[in-house]
Amino acid sequence: MDLPKWLILWLFAVCQITIQLSLGAANQKPNIIFIAVDDMGNNDIGYNNPEVDTPNLDNLANNGVILESNYVYPVCSPSRAAFMTGRYAHKIGFQRGPVEHKQPAYIESNYKTVAEKLTTNYGYAAHMIGKWHLGYCKDAVTPTNRGFDSFYGFYGGQENYYTYTSARYKDFRDNLTAVTPQNPNYPREDVDGYSTFEYKKRAIEIVGNHDKSVPLFLYLAFQAPHSPLQAPQELKDKYPGDWTYTDWDGSTKTTSRATFYAMVTAVDQAVGEVYTEMETQGLLDNAIIVLLHASDWLPTFISLAGGSADLTTDIDLTSIDGVDQTQMLLNNGESARSKIILNIYDLERPSTIYGIVKQYGPEVWKYVQGDIGRRGIVYTATKSSRKRSNIQRLGRAEERTQRTINRKRTQKALTREHTQRAINDKYLFAISVDASETYNLYGDSASEIQAIQADLEAEIEAEKLVAVPPMNPYDCSNPNNLLDGFWSAGPGEGWCGCSP
Repeated sequence: MDLPKWLILWLFAVCQITIQLSLGAANQKPNIIFIAVDDMGNNDIGYNNPEVDTPNLDNLANNGVILESNYVYPVCSPSRAAFMTGRYAHKIGFQRGPVEHKQPAYIESNYKTVAEKLTTNYGYAAHMIGKWHLGYCKDAVTPTNRGFDSFYGFYGGQENYYTYTSARYKDFRDNLTAVTPQNPNYPREDVDGYSTFEYKKRAIEIVGNHDKSVPLFLYLAFQAPHSPLQAPQELKDKYPGDWTYTDWDGSTKTTSRATFYAMVTAVDQAVGEVYTEMETQGLLDNAIIVLLHASDWLPTFISLAGGSADLTTDIDLTSIDGVDQTQMLLNNGESARSKIILNIYDLERPSTIYGIVKQYGPEVWKYVQGDIGRRGIVYTATKSSRKRSNIQRLGRAEERTQRTINRKRTQKALTREHTQRAINDKYLFAISVDASETYNLYGDSASEIQAIQADLEAEIEAEKLVAVPPMNPYDCSNPNNLLDGFWSAGPGEGWCGCSP
């Protein structure tokens, strides 16, 4: 099979994902570089938005394949847990949202991480740089005890880009050693700059020192462009200070985008320099580079590393939710996935949100149920109107009843009435012809729609039965996770068994 030298894929959802693939001989395990960015959308990159200067990322995209219909979790910890384990967040206790510093959450040891699989079963060297955000209440659940040979980054969800502090305390590690510019016990004296570039320096160091006889797995998890919004002044100077936009309520507002765009440009520069070092070291001749994440990467990486394509021979992977997408990537084939669960969140609370997207032949449908009105954002249905619509493009000639959905935003918290209405609402969208989710077809009388609605609701009910309790249901009342001003884990059970 003749393969192109490079295969680069950009996947868009709330975040972006890039893949660059250059495979050598069939028996060679590829070097895998997995680059994560945080809170970056599909309009925050140069080839989609000429206001943003990202020549290196643009070059990767322009020489590859673009995938445009994809979903990821909208928040940090669930996305990272799904990537690490190949499982839906609700099956490993990460469905509730980001893990906070005082929460005793972690990936349990019976769920093997992609790093553990690649190092133990396929002989990879694995290194992680940047944002972990998967819990640290004991040393055993931190990166170097979950498959990575080294870790250089921080445990929490965000930190200051210059002082490496989070919530007034420090949060930066070189393996288990605390790192700050002022730490006299830390041997590296050059750790005193913008963290995006600090991560780049470590990545270049790892690539430069890597033993080429061993396949490399490098997980480079940038914090940028996640808050706090901070960037070098010389990059901010590249952009105008104000940006005018139309808010959800139709009002015109102005905000500063210079810092955010500068943070994206910093990531672009960092990726470009790491890419150049890989080229210099000859690691690009057999490599796959991914920017950001989705749950199918664990089985896909295992397959590319020489593992069983159907994964049923691997006892640790028989229950994962991810699917092997190798044939789609290499042969421009159809996706191996026909449905994805968007969330099964907190079964004990009324403000629950569930979601699923599923393909029926050429059509793709999305079902959402629950509280989509947090922080004042609600959907309200106007009066039904009978008219011809895009739904007829699905092969339905008759007129259908549609309910137009208006998004409204307020500055105040939801009233009880609003909250109850939002909780009880159910939504069904024909994504194939209504990608913007404009028309809510839930409750439509058409038999075809009723059948799809019933099937999706049954899928959600089945997922509820296999959901596990959240790992982060509470904050510790007195967590013992501070050591000399650092957010810290600990030996043994650490503070994982703390009381609420």
